[in-house]
Amino acid sequence: MRELDTATFLMTQDNTAGPIIQFVENGIEPQGPMTDADGNVSKASAAAYLVAYALMAGFVGYLFLAL
Repeated sequence: MRELDTATFLMTQDNTAGPIIQFVENGIEPQGPMTDADGNVSKASAAAYLVAYALMAGFVGYLFLAL
């Protein structure tokens, strides 16, 4: 996953031409559903995603109706 190189940015933030902004790989892989050895999504992971998306949709619906 890419992130801002804060060390370079902070060292060059007072530069008259502007700071140097660059992105570096931090070594953290993006999160995704858990899979088994064959690459299939597990039932527990699929159920957890279903519950999470249902809660999120309910919350957004609540905000839409309440506001």
